[in-house]
Amino acid sequence: MSIELKMPKLAMGMNEGTVDEWLVKPGEWVEKAQPIMTVETEKVSYDCESAEAGFLHQLLDEGETVPVETVIGQFFATEAELAAATGGEVTSETANLITPTTVVPDETVTTLETKADARIIASPLARKIARDNGLDLRPVAGSGPKGRIIKVDVEDALAGKAEAMPTSIAAAPAAMTANSMRETARVPMKGMRKTIADRMKQSLQQTAQLTADWDSDITELMSMRNRFVSRADVLGTRVSMNAFIIKAIASAIKEVPVANSCLVDDELVIYETVNMGIAISMPGITEYDGALVVGVLHNIERMGVVEIDKNMKALIGRIRDGQATTEDMTGATITLSSTAGTAPPGTKSTPVLNQPNAALIGISTAIEKPVVVDGEILIRTMMPLCLTFDHCVFDGEPAARFMKALHDCLEHPELMLA
Repeated sequence: MSIELKMPKLAMGMNEGTVDEWLVKPGEWVEKAQPIMTVETEKVSYDCESAEAGFLHQLLDEGETVPVETVIGQFFATEAELAAATGGEVTSETANLITPTTVVPDETVTTLETKADARIIASPLARKIARDNGLDLRPVAGSGPKGRIIKVDVEDALAGKAEAMPTSIAAAPAAMTANSMRETARVPMKGMRKTIADRMKQSLQQTAQLTADWDSDITELMSMRNRFVSRADVLGTRVSMNAFIIKAIASAIKEVPVANSCLVDDELVIYETVNMGIAISMPGITEYDGALVVGVLHNIERMGVVEIDKNMKALIGRIRDGQATTEDMTGATITLSSTAGTAPPGTKSTPVLNQPNAALIGISTAIEKPVVVDGEILIRTMMPLCLTFDHCVFDGEPAARFMKALHDCLEHPELMLA
């Protein structure tokens, strides 16, 4: 009698997942709540824990992608059941694997890990990444148990290789004609980078996206923020501008709730709680393979700007440190994308929707410019904003009302604190 292990549905819009790495060996005994595999989906990798205890028979190879709820493994209560179901026998190798009553000698671990290559001890994922990138593992130092080469070791080695790549290519270019173009590098479109590309194309193909942009006068908002910053020692944080923007979005949603919605299985779901998706840049091994992930700040409608700021910084820290939970990465009802401080002042943009969200707000670097105020020309700080929304979900009139409500909160910040 076996219990099935299925590809988990880790996010609302997740349709398929990839087993990046099995964290246990085939046929090994696993305990309940023990991490057993790393699954990549929606631009993020998750370490998944076992919901059962038993001997695990794996039905999916590392690197394979399958739909959610696909059976990818089986748990058996005894080695005899495992052997009977898989058509094998209980071998000396299987007998030495971890069970509730046995202990693995150090030399057994070494033998199992080095069976494919007696000179190199490396995890399957580390081997795969090295093979895909043409990296020789022999000179790579391992930081895992017993010197095992793990993913981070390969990434570090590839980073060093990438730094030397432009020089070596320039020194020894491939055969070229006089009219050919010189290449700096060729980076395979795979892994997280490919997932992002596929998601962006899917977003544009499956929604009727429209982007409207405008400028908001944030002069008064900046003054308010400066007053908060001056009391950072009392508040326990140097409140960021993004915290005020998020608070303003939550206030605008009260007036136009349809902006806080998702299209799920051909149904429009309008949410009472506001879960803010925040686009977060993630550095890659090289400058060519960085990523953008969406962390989620839950229930912001209940928070003040100080609480938003503290929770947002903690969220970003967990994600960049690789400590994010499933809750940190799922459940967004609306998204904020910011290029403020990076893009040139006054830059306009048309960001792509984060499906299944029906709306995304983009902000960019503010700029000082002359503005007519009560008949006078004054220098004011203007922030470029945009709203990308799915025209299948709501029309221009509610979109305009939402923009106006957000605009008013930014120009008159006391409104969002009322």
